Amino acid sequence: MSFLKQNPRLSIVLAIFYFLVMVLVARVAYLAVFSHDFLNSEGRKRSTRLHETVPVRGIIFDRFNEPLAVSTPVSTLWVNPKQFTPTEQQILSLSALLDMDASRINDLMLNTQGKSFAYLARRVTPEVAGKVVMLSIHGLYERQDYKRFYPQSSMTAQTLGFTNLDQKGIEGLELMYDSHLSGTPGLEELTLNLRKRVTREILVHKPVTPGDDLHLTIDSTLQYYVEKALRKALEDNAATSASAILVNARTGEILALATVPSFNPNARKSFNPSAIRNRIFTDVYEPGSVIKPFSMAAVLTAGVVDKDAVIQIAPGFIKINGYTIRDVGRDTQLDLAGIIRRSSNVGMSKIAIPTGGEAISRMLSELGFGKNTPVFFPGESVGSVPTRRVWSDIATASLSYGYSLSVNLAQLAQAYTVFANDGDLVPLSIIKNQIQPPRNVMSPQVANSVLDMLVHAVDGPGAGGKRAAIEGYVIAGKSGTSRKASSGGYQSNSYRAMFVGIAPANAPEFVMAVLVDEPTANGYFGGAIAAPIFKEVLEDVLRIRNVPSGQSQTLPAVQVEST
Repeated sequence: MSFLKQNPRLSIVLAIFYFLVMVLVARVAYLAVFSHDFLNSEGRKRSTRLHETVPVRGIIFDRFNEPLAVSTPVSTLWVNPKQFTPTEQQILSLSALLDMDASRINDLMLNTQGKSFAYLARRVTPEVAGKVVMLSIHGLYERQDYKRFYPQSSMTAQTLGFTNLDQKGIEGLELMYDSHLSGTPGLEELTLNLRKRVTREILVHKPVTPGDDLHLTIDSTLQYYVEKALRKALEDNAATSASAILVNARTGEILALATVPSFNPNARKSFNPSAIRNRIFTDVYEPGSVIKPFSMAAVLTAGVVDKDAVIQIAPGFIKINGYTIRDVGRDTQLDLAGIIRRSSNVGMSKIAIPTGGEAISRMLSELGFGKNTPVFFPGESVGSVPTRRVWSDIATASLSYGYSLSVNLAQLAQAYTVFANDGDLVPLSIIKNQIQPPRNVMSPQVANSVLDMLVHAVDGPGAGGKRAAIEGYVIAGKSGTSRKASSGGYQSNSYRAMFVGIAPANAPEFVMAVLVDEPTANGYFGGAIAAPIFKEVLEDVLRIRNVPSGQSQTLPAVQVEST
C-alpha cells in the first residue's frame, strides 16, 4: 500500500482499470440476462444459412410401371465470389476435376459485378462433387440437385418432352404436367464453421415435398414396334418424316405414338430442334381419302341416296362448277361399298352433292375434327372444318373426299373408333385411369355398314388397302393420299401417304393411324406406303397381345334402310 501511496498516478490507473472491469462485467451480466434472445439470434445469423432444398421430380411410368423419365441425384457447385479465394493449386485441381478452363475460375474471383452468388458447375456427379469439397476452398458450396434422365433414350421422346436445368418442364408431357411432377421446395437452416463450410443441419423450417408420379397409357413394348416400323419406312421410302398412333379401340387409351426422326433428350446438344415436334398433335393437313368413310356415314345417315344405288363412274372424271375431279382407277360404275373400296372421288362427289355439304360438315364436327382432342397436348393444332351458309357443289364434293379441311393424326385415330364401337366415339386418353365415356355420333347400323365397307377396302378386289391385310385376321381400313399445299396452290411432287385401320374388324381391339410425309421412293400412294406399316406393326401387336387368329369372318354389319 505504501508503494501505491508513493505512486498516486498508478493508483489512479488501477482504479480506472478496476472500474472498467466492473462495468464490463456488469454489461456482460446484463446482456446475458436481458438480451439473451437478441444475442443468440445475432450469433445464429453469423453461423447459419437458410437453404432451399430441391424436391425430387416425380417419375413418369408407362402403363406397366416401366420408368420413362426419372430424376437422378447430382450436385450443384456454387460460390460466393466475395469469399471465393482458392489458391493456385486449388484452381488447377478445380480445373481438372470439372474439366473447366482456369480463366473462368479466375473470373469468379475477380467478381467485377459485386455478386454474392454464382454457379461454378451444375449437374456434377456426387463423386466429383465430393472430391471438389475435399479441396476445402473458402467460399465454395455444394447443393444437392437432380438431373432428369430418360431410360429409353429417343423412344417416346416427343411425347415425354424434357425439362430445363432447373427441372422445369419445357416440352411435351413434362411441360403439360409440370405442376403435378414438380413438388414443393423445402427450407432448411444449416450451421457453418469458421471457414463457412456446412457442418450439419440444425432446423427444418419447411419440409420438402417430392413431386407426384405420372402413369401413362403407353405400352413400351408396343411403342418399340411402332418406332421400329416407322424408322424402316422412313429409310425405305426416303421420306421427310413418318408418324403413327396406336389406340385401344374400346377405351381410347393411347398405347403408342411416335414420329421419326426423333431425338435423344439425354443428349440435347446433338439433336435437331425440328425433331422435338410431336407431329401427331401439332401438324394439321388435308387428309384426303381417309375422310371418305365419314362422308359415307353422312350419306347413309341422311338417306337421300339409296343404299343399293349404283353410281356411274365412267369416263373417270366429272366437271363441277368449272373444276374437273378425276379418279385414279378406271371403273365404269360402282355401288356404295365400291366407292370406298376403289376410293373413287367421282363416285363420292356424286353421292355427296345430294346429301349436302352441311350434313357432311356437321358429321365431321361431331367426330371431333376442328377441336382439341381430350389429351390437350401442348402445341396441339385443332385444324378446321369448313362451314358455309350456302354450299356450292364443288365445295361439297371437295370436302367429301378430304380436301378443304385440315386435321391432325390423333383426331383421325379418335374418329375411327366410331366404326369399332357401333357408332360411339371414344375420346382419347394418355394418362392411365382417365378413360372418358364414349358418346354416340351415328347409329349402329350406319357405323357397321361403313365398317363392312372398310373391310372390303382391304380384302376386296382392287382394294387400295390390300397391303394392310394380315393373314388369319379381319382387317378394316382406308388408305389416303393428299397433295401438299403451298402458298401458290398444290405442290406437283409432294404428297402425304396415309392409312387408318381397325384390327380385328370383327372384334375390334386396336385402331392405328399412319402418315408418311413426302415419300420419294417406291411411290407415294397411301396404300403402297402407309398400309404396309400398319400391317407390320399390327402383326406384332396382335401376337404380343395374344389376340386369336382365325376368328369368324362374319361382321356385325347391317344395312341401313333407305328413306
